[in-house]
Amino acid sequence: MVLPSLFRALNADRRGNITMLFAGGFVMLAGSAAFAVDTGSLYLEKRRLQGVADAAALSAANSQAADAAARTAMTANGADDASIEKLERGSYSPDSSVAHSARFVASGSDGNAVRLIMGRDVPLFFGRFLTGRPTARVSVTAMAARVDLASFSIGSRLASVSGGLPGQLLSGLAGTELNLNVMDAQGLVNADLDVLAFADALRTQANLQGLTFGETLASNITLPKALNAMAAATGSSSAQSALRAMAMRVPPVTVQLSRLIDLGPLAGESSTDPSRPIKADSYALVREMLQIATGKRQVDLDLAAGVPGVAATKVTLAIGERPAQSPWLAVAKDRSVKVRTAQTRLYVDAKVGGSGLLGLASIHLPLFVELANAEASLRSISCPTPSTATVSLDVTTAAGQVAIGDVDTAALGNFNAAITPKRTTLVKVALLAEVTGQSNIGLGGAGAQRATFTAQEIAAGKAHTVSTNDLSQGVAASLIRNMDLQANALGLGINLSLVTSTVGSVLQGVAAPLDSVLSDLTGLLGVNVGQADVRVNGLRCGKPILVG
Repeated sequence: MVLPSLFRALNADRRGNITMLFAGGFVMLAGSAAFAVDTGSLYLEKRRLQGVADAAALSAANSQAADAAARTAMTANGADDASIEKLERGSYSPDSSVAHSARFVASGSDGNAVRLIMGRDVPLFFGRFLTGRPTARVSVTAMAARVDLASFSIGSRLASVSGGLPGQLLSGLAGTELNLNVMDAQGLVNADLDVLAFADALRTQANLQGLTFGETLASNITLPKALNAMAAATGSSSAQSALRAMAMRVPPVTVQLSRLIDLGPLAGESSTDPSRPIKADSYALVREMLQIATGKRQVDLDLAAGVPGVAATKVTLAIGERPAQSPWLAVAKDRSVKVRTAQTRLYVDAKVGGSGLLGLASIHLPLFVELANAEASLRSISCPTPSTATVSLDVTTAAGQVAIGDVDTAALGNFNAAITPKRTTLVKVALLAEVTGQSNIGLGGAGAQRATFTAQEIAAGKAHTVSTNDLSQGVAASLIRNMDLQANALGLGINLSLVTSTVGSVLQGVAAPLDSVLSDLTGLLGVNVGQADVRVNGLRCGKPILVG
């Protein structure tokens, strides 16, 4: 009976309860203190470390020596005891259609962004009693990217012009005689203007004060006001006089310049920066403005006997519409923007005087050129320093064809229908014989090629030419060399081989002058046969910003 009595006595005894409760409560109190104090300490340290990591990432993104720049920033912020767990250089795209985790792509030593992971061991206070460890590791991630901008355009920039062809082309596109002489045209070709200064002058001309540059270009502005704004934006006196003279002769139709110029990230700006201009060729800008303002896209030109060795030359050209959302000049920070040339058809009807057996006959030589859209897009911008910066473009030349054959000039402007040149009668020799001919060469252009511009080339306005190499010589020379000549006897006593060889010799002699004409014509249109000319119009190396 002793044991039951003992149990009853212990059960009734309340002494020591406080000790037991305190022992159990102390564990809970230590845990709460660890949670409150140590968690707060870790949170504050993580915020402090994030600030250091952000500063280090910004420094690294703006330096070729990313690791050294990051460590310098850590020292400056009193974080020598922290360590860089990982530092990657790569490319960052702010494209909202791309998953957030996939916007940064590591690329080794190249790119416009860095991603940095930084860590530090933080002392624990109460938590060490629970975890058995004196410290806890805190890691943070920071990502910084430079927003570098490049402006680029596609189309030839001629170094010189000859004769009245440039003025004839602009007059044809304007639908009225502009009376441009050779010096006027040369002044336009040689004169660059700053696109943002042009947009600023447009605001004044059209009384659009308060609008951004993008809003100004999207406004409907009359052609005379646009030409006067160009005159105000260029520093060339000869170009100014030519532009003001044209402004008094062109029709007062409206033009929406945002169809030609995509300012991209600069669209929201409203002030110019003369130290970082975006240059454009004045002649090319006038040409593009006339096309969209007047809608005049089929032009007839008569070169008369202005081509050496050619008795008469008539030209018909048709210019298609650019694909939607495809400007002539663009400002971009990534590959999302493309610039394209317009689809173009060109028909040259030449009359060539005969010689020898063909002394009294003339040779009819029809040349047909069809070019699809050439295009360019921004591939990359590298901005280690302003003097060593480079810009690379992906350029695709225009596919198409060049041919000798008859075509219906009335159908040139219908770009929805294919044109197939037909065998043409080159010459008839009295009542004795006739010679027919046909030649056709297809042009490539399927694959993109890279064109890289240095900072010095950008400043000098140098254009790069990308070629398909489909033509070993000029257009006319290649066609004539590969032409299928056939002679038919209409009478008796004629040597057909002598007739065909005579025709071939005569045409070989005019190939070079005709190629010169074709080169001038396509250059003035901003396209080249089997080639694409591109230019980087400006470069802005941006300051790094935090992303991600």
